[in-house]
Amino acid sequence: MQYSSVESEYLVKLLKSAIKKEALPTAPDGIDWGRLVAISKKQQVYSIIAAVLDSSALPTEQAQELVVYVKNELLRLLSMKNELEELERALQEKQIKFMLLKGSVLRNYYPQQKMRQMSDIDILYDYSKRDLLLKLMKSRGFRLTTSCENSDDFFKEPFYTFEWHRELFFDEAEFCPHFDLWKNAKADNQNPYKYYVEATEHFVYTICHMYKHYATNGCGVRFLCDIYVLLNYGESVDMDRAIDELDKIGIKDFALDAISLTNAIFNGGEATENQQKMLDFLLSSGVYGNLVVDYSKKLSEFNGSKLRYIFRRIFPDKKKMTADYRQLEKRPYLLPFYYIVRLFTKIKYNSKSAKNELSEIKKIK
Repeated sequence: MQYSSVESEYLVKLLKSAIKKEALPTAPDGIDWGRLVAISKKQQVYSIIAAVLDSSALPTEQAQELVVYVKNELLRLLSMKNELEELERALQEKQIKFMLLKGSVLRNYYPQQKMRQMSDIDILYDYSKRDLLLKLMKSRGFRLTTSCENSDDFFKEPFYTFEWHRELFFDEAEFCPHFDLWKNAKADNQNPYKYYVEATEHFVYTICHMYKHYATNGCGVRFLCDIYVLLNYGESVDMDRAIDELDKIGIKDFALDAISLTNAIFNGGEATENQQKMLDFLLSSGVYGNLVVDYSKKLSEFNGSKLRYIFRRIFPDKKKMTADYRQLEKRPYLLPFYYIVRLFTKIKYNSKSAKNELSEIKKIK
């Protein structure tokens, strides 16, 4: 396999070493440690390499950063874990069915849970109990920061972030596979309102989640790490059934390339031309892609008009507004009012992300 830089190549070797518990590879001469750290953070795999790097072998700046990061991340992990445990008990009391998704499940398959970095905890829940959930989260000091097509996002200082999903994917998106994780889910022995899915369905969902990002604005190499630990350290995946499901969804070829590339990286071997292109794209993106790529695609829908794009971002169409504010399903005449509500909510809670978006849009020609 080919790499665009020694830092990218060494990063992949470090990921393999950490996840497979192998000897640490020797750093190449002239490596730029600052750039290596920057790439790992962009890919959100810094926690993986931090678990195996020796701070004494690093330059002073990166060594100090590593020590501080490890301490802070451990505190964050323990705090989030405690908050989740309390929430699970409260959900049982309120009789709200729920199912953990993504990182909070995947981290259990890594050699150390702290290796699987995640910015929030994703939970699928019984949407018919949304009013109860809103009251519960408010009582625990959370504020609702975003209510979008398929989730409600909550935040509490200093870093507690939870995304509550009513659907896995939403119809407005270009990629929206229709499969139901609840269908074959099993209840936990200790908490009858906490559900799990079997390994095969979880694997199919992970591939679909990867493809959703890959096909829009891109994704990073952390997805390959997730695929590897799922297939090698989790429960047995019925690969024939998984590939059959992915074929029905229409992403069989993508899935096979992602699996083969994962095996080439972690088990040795050469990548095909398509898989090499996939690796190049993953390494050039962040964990959830490149915002400029995403905004460029969205601008193309408006024939490149930035003013029209910005106007639509401030005033989404009725379909989008109804998805965000379900009250409009019964009271569509309140649409102008909810435009005002949305505007003030974004100013209050999302002004920083809006400024970042405007900054990225300005770069697009």
